[in-house]
Amino acid sequence: MKSIKLMIYGGQGGIEGIIEKEGDIKVMGMTGNEMDLLDSDHTSVMPDVILIDARSSGKYGQEVMQVLKEKYPSTPFVIFTAYSENHYLIEAIGHGAAGYVLQDGGMKQVLLAIRQCANGQIVYPASFKSILMKKLKQDVERSPVITLEQAIEKLGDFSKREHELLILLNQGETNQQISKKLFLSIGTVKNYISRIYRKLNVNNRPELMALLYSFQNGGMKG
Repeated sequence: MKSIKLMIYGGQGGIEGIIEKEGDIKVMGMTGNEMDLLDSDHTSVMPDVILIDARSSGKYGQEVMQVLKEKYPSTPFVIFTAYSENHYLIEAIGHGAAGYVLQDGGMKQVLLAIRQCANGQIVYPASFKSILMKKLKQDVERSPVITLEQAIEKLGDFSKREHELLILLNQGETNQQISKKLFLSIGTVKNYISRIYRKLNVNNRPELMALLYSFQNGGMKG
């Protein structure tokens, strides 16, 4: 089984040793500040996931996010934090975090999020769903809503296959699920997704979802 290559930012409390006990996750390295991320050449191999351990200070903010997006634009990152306030979560999502795990969930939830994000999924606390639904309701009341099909048409010129992938990505399907539904290899699915990202000038699924949502809810006019 292929190991998930993980990089840890701000790790504490022996988190590296705990994760290393998992047979399917390999810790590539650990760092504690933004300059290390920029200057380091931890390896010529890109990480599959980056874990930001923000339990002590909660300082994973703008500087770290920007550095991560510059150096690893296509790598999903997971935030492990004690801060459950909505504005921290919203800030993290705004910066493209693929996962947000609260300390109360423990290492079991962290490991699950690492695996899910490596698999192309987005992992947020269940409590955020109600916040999101409330915001969606408010936005729908304020702005005209168009269908996903119309949003995709407004976004650009896509092949039939790319169009199918956009629909499935919007439904939260993983690469493996898309592969089975469209009878494509995982490699082919990843190639299509990379092509879609380039066309839309996004780096990851959270950014893609935000763009689709914006077009559907009148955030951008065609």
